[in-house]
Amino acid sequence: MTTPPPLSGSPGREEAPWYWVQFEPGRRKGNAMPPGGDLAALILGLTVSAGNVPQMWPFYRTRVDDALASRGQVPDHLVAEHMALALFASHQQGQAQLMHRPGVRLGAATRALHDRFSLEGVEGRMAAAAQARSLNAVFNHLRGLVSQLAVIGQPLDYTRLLADLRSWPFPESRSRTLRTWGSDYHAWTRTPVS
Repeated sequence: MTTPPPLSGSPGREEAPWYWVQFEPGRRKGNAMPPGGDLAALILGLTVSAGNVPQMWPFYRTRVDDALASRGQVPDHLVAEHMALALFASHQQGQAQLMHRPGVRLGAATRALHDRFSLEGVEGRMAAAAQARSLNAVFNHLRGLVSQLAVIGQPLDYTRLLADLRSWPFPESRSRTLRTWGSDYHAWTRTPVS
């Protein structure tokens, strides 16, 4: 397979949406904040690999092929969701507003860091994330960027970030993701990202 499986705003019509989506205005839990207990469980994913945190299992929405599951294998698309959940929880913890905001892609959100952090530091983190070749490596670099976004209260589209992570194992898809990150980050206009 040369491209990741398709990703929509929801895992499937009959299934619950991605964890962060249910808190969007107009959704079932819209305008509520994710419970602290949920966030505490999801943050465990920052240091423990996908499938190995029983507290996270109820929050996974990615379907896993029965054959893979019977062999104890965790597919890349579940690893990506695990990472997105952990990053979201890290970003959301202690915030008064929802840190998932549809349409705010990583490059544009990161550009907002220039108001608080050094240009060299932000660009260094972006470059390190962009140069990462493995899913684990990009995740480690994104952790630093997300912690900075949390400091300034800058939301991010976690459904889009999940799609970006799911693209990482596929060179052609990863290249498209990198072009999007770069063009959003280096946009000519300085419109507010909120």
